[in-house]
This record gives sequence, structure tokens and C-alpha cells, in this order.
Amino acid sequence: MTGIVDTVKGLVRGSTDVLTKIEALEDAAEAGRGRLDQVVLSEASQIVDRASQRLRMSGDLTVVALAGATGSGKSSLFNSLTGLDLAAIGTRRPTSSMPLACVWGEEPAGELLNWLGIPRRHQVQHRSSLEEAQSEDLDGLVLLDLPDHDSTEVEHRLIVDRLVELVDVLVWVVDPQKYADAALHNRYIKPFASHSSVMVFALNHADKLTEEQRKSCLADLTRLLKSDGLKTPQIVATSAVDGAGLDDLRALLVKRVNAKRAARERLAADVDRVADRMASQCGNAKTPQLAKSDITELVDALAEASGVPVVVEAVRRSYLQRATAATGWPVTKWLSRFRPDPLRRLHLDQMPRQQSKALRKSASTEVSIARSSLPVATPVQRARMDTAVRNITNKAAAGLSRPWADSVRTAIRRREESLGDELDQAIARTDLGASTTPGWWGVARFLQWLLFLMALGGAVWLVVAGFLQIQDLTLPKWEGIPYATIMLVGGAALGLAVSVACRIFAATGANRRARLVAKSLRAELEKVAESHVIAPAREELDAYTTCRDKLAVARG
Repeated sequence: MTGIVDTVKGLVRGSTDVLTKIEALEDAAEAGRGRLDQVVLSEASQIVDRASQRLRMSGDLTVVALAGATGSGKSSLFNSLTGLDLAAIGTRRPTSSMPLACVWGEEPAGELLNWLGIPRRHQVQHRSSLEEAQSEDLDGLVLLDLPDHDSTEVEHRLIVDRLVELVDVLVWVVDPQKYADAALHNRYIKPFASHSSVMVFALNHADKLTEEQRKSCLADLTRLLKSDGLKTPQIVATSAVDGAGLDDLRALLVKRVNAKRAARERLAADVDRVADRMASQCGNAKTPQLAKSDITELVDALAEASGVPVVVEAVRRSYLQRATAATGWPVTKWLSRFRPDPLRRLHLDQMPRQQSKALRKSASTEVSIARSSLPVATPVQRARMDTAVRNITNKAAAGLSRPWADSVRTAIRRREESLGDELDQAIARTDLGASTTPGWWGVARFLQWLLFLMALGGAVWLVVAGFLQIQDLTLPKWEGIPYATIMLVGGAALGLAVSVACRIFAATGANRRARLVAKSLRAELEKVAESHVIAPAREELDAYTTCRDKLAVARG
């Protein structure tokens, strides 16, 4: 009982391993889509689809195909293994060039055979002449006799090519005269070298060789297969005439059938094969990391190229000018109206909230405003920005294989084309505080008008008194000084003093406003750098990391 439990656990674990490899390959192919070679990605998708179809079918059936060239004797070997006489079923198999399937046991194989494309008239149930015990050992075996792989009929070769991709175990039947055939090795063995565990080679017609010749052929065939990439090729010398080697071949089939792992091993080999091809393109380099200093350098370059220093200075000067106009001495502040507002000259002075929201929805409006206002970046500024972008690109692509490095550069280059427009929009959508009025401006304006009216009242009082020349009219005085004079001089002096104080406060407020605007502008530019340079690079690097790591699982 313990042995059965261990066997079941082993089967479940093997299935999980295969499923994990298949899922990993699917994830790697998805991550590499548009980056790696489309032919390899298509092959990976086909293997994933084929594997999912095969795993949905019975895992208790093992499909073994006898394949070989014309005259290799595979049909005779098929007869010997099955106990069938192909000539006796000629009505079911119209030509010897079509595949024939023989099924051992009671397990339903119709769905699997339909998937393999074996017509019903080419399917036979095993009725072996072997002893019953031997027959039961092969329950679950589906043995196929394939057409000749070197047939002159294209259709026959296509059938072989298709089934070679689908069966669980391949038995290549070769004869002493054709085992070194270049077509066999170049078309089927070398490309499937990673499938060594699911391939068996039967050196047939061994009865025609002496013992010395048989050893020589086996040694030479082993050498050729190892040169093709098979590490430990399985080779059996067979003969359908005297039965030599048939027991050994049958023992190999029994082992495969009883283990019930051939299908999973074949799928695992398929995954390994395409995963190796993908890995050769993907590479296994460590994922590059973008340093914070590189991002800071990029934002600095973007700020300089987009005119942030100009805008910040304009905000500072505009604040000072508007503060002077709002809090200055009414007699002199009107002079400031003749000086153009620095933000107005940049067309950045009017940005109501509703208009700002509308501009965010209309990129064309934002670009128009920004372009018509801000100075164009100088060649030096532009060169610095290009250098910073190129530095990020090079560091993101450092050490990557060529497909991934090209993908990183393409992704950044594609977004970089709109970088200039996005920088203009970032400036235009930033609230520069042009419509914001500090509360102390109103207090200062009220005080200035109060002092102005006081001085004006004193002046009028003095003028009226002097104009009327009223001798008997005595002006009220304080310490010998007429109140009218005190009102005139005091109001003017205090007004000028308030103006000076307001200028000091305004300078402090202007510097603070400039710092806040600079911080807001930099935050917007960081978003632009993130969306147009950093994010595309990181997206590619994340895809690379996924592809690399998933391929490691698929190849594991």
C-alpha cells in the first residue's frame, strides 16, 4: 500500500512540475511579446496550446511512434510487437503510407487518436499472440506505425512532421545502411536533441550483421547521436526476422507505459527546447536599476530646458509688482501700472480654476499657450536634456541582450517624441498663484487709503484756510503745531513708512511664492519624466525580469 501511495504522489508531483513549466513558459512568452523573435514566441504559444490539449486527455495512455526511412523495417517491427499482420487489415489501411494505431488495454483512446489525426479505420485494438501477462504489461500503450519520413510524397512527410511533434515517445527505426542519413539527423534528431529522454533508436536488421559488425554499427551510431547533442542515447539492436532485441525493446516500452510519465516528459522536453531558444535571446543578466541621482539629473535638465527658472523669476517679480500696486502709497502706486506684469508677458497671469480644468482636457490649448509664451530652449539646454535622457536609456539597457536593449531604447524614444509638448503643458497647467491675493494686502490697502485720506484732509484744511485768509480763524494745534499740518505730514510719512514695510513683507512673500511655484513646477516635471522616460524604461525592465525569471522556471 505504501508503494502505491508513493507512486501516486510522484505522479502528482510530476504533473505539477510540468504544469508549472508550461505556465512559466506562457508567462515568459507574454512578457517577451513584441520584444523577442516572433517565430520563437509563436512556437512557445503553440507548445502551450498543445500541452494544455494533451494534459486534458488521458494520462494513462502512452503514445509511442515507430518512425523511420523507407526499407528500415519499422512495419515489420510493428507487426512483431503487436502480433498483427498488416496484410490482413489492408481493407482498413488503404496504403502503407498512412499511420496505423494499435491500442493495448481497455482505456478509451478515441479522443486522443482523434487529436493525433488517426482515422478510425486506421485504429485497431490489440489482439496479441503473446502471452496474456506480457499483454497486460503494455496496457495503456498506443503504438503508431508512421509513414516513411523520406517518402517522395510531400503529404506523407507532413504527416510524419506533425506526429513527431505530438507523440509521447519516438522510436527511430534505422538500418545499418542508412543510420547516418543526413536528412534524419539534420531534420529530426539535432533539432530535438533536448528530447533525448523520450527517444529510442532501434538498429534494425541486426540479423544481417556479424557480432563484430553489430558492435561497430552500435558504436558509430552512438557517436553520431552524441555529436547531434544527445547525451545518453538509448539504442537497441533489433531484428523482426529472428526476434533479436525485441524483448529489450518491449521492456523499454513496458517501463514507459507503467511509469505513465512519458506524456509529461515529452511536454517537459518541448518546453525545455523552446525555453532554451527564448533564453538565448532573452539572456540572464541582472536587471539594471535606475539611480535616484540619474532621475534628479534628468528632472534638472527638463526644468532648465522648459524655462522653469524664467517662470519662477517671473512669479517672484509679478508678486512684488502686484503687492506694490495693492499696498503702495496711493499717490505713487499708479506708476506701477505702466510696467507690464512679468506673468502677463508670458500669458501665464490668467489661469482661473475652471479654465485650468478645461486646459487639462485640451492638450492642444495647453501647448498653444505654452509655446506662445515661454522662451525656446537654447541648444545648450536642449543638449543637456538629450544627454540626461540618453543617460537614463543607456543605464536601463546596460547589460541586457540586444532584443531587450533595443526594446528599452524604442520605448523611451517613442515617448520622447512628445516630451517637448508635455513639458510645455506641465508649465501651463501649474497654478502659479497669479490670481491669489494674500489677506494682508487688503489690510495694507485699507490702512494706506486711511492715511492718504488723513493727509489729504490736512492738506485741504490748510489750503482752504489759506485761500479764504480767515484771520480770526484759529487752527487747532497740538504743541504749537496745527492739526492740519500734523494730518498732512503724519499721513504722508506714515503712508510712506507703511509702503516700505509692505515692500519688505512683499519681498519675503515673493521669495516664498517663488519657492512654492518652483516646487510645484518640479513636481509636474517629475511626472513628465516618470511618464515619458522612467515609466517606459521600468515597464521594459519589469517585462525583462518576468521573462528571465519565468524562463528559469520553465527550464528548471
